[in-house]
Amino acid sequence: MSTSDEWDPIPLAWERTSGAIAVSRERGWLWVTRPADSAEPEELVGHCAAGTHEDVVIIEALRNPMQAIGARFAPGDWGKHGSVPARGPITGAPDEVLFEVLSWTDEAAR
Repeated sequence: MSTSDEWDPIPLAWERTSGAIAVSRERGWLWVTRPADSAEPEELVGHCAAGTHEDVVIIEALRNPMQAIGARFAPGDWGKHGSVPARGPITGAPDEVLFEVLSWTDEAAR
């Protein structure tokens, strides 16, 4: 990358992603980094458990462009070897994936 125009998408992607994470935190999501407590995490893992499901979004922070995957699991299934999502998985830009997964909860509330 040699020009400032080539750098513009990177801070913009972080801005959109951090905004989506802030919205998710307002809705009760918890976020951790992998590796834990890293100043430059490889992944950001967001999780929200409800009585009927667990929503998970994993953001691959070191990829350029950043990518994310989101899915909904039955309670207790997330993280178990061989578990199949009840909804998803979906992949794409972190803010788009996170807002899509957040909309699943909004749909269920209607």
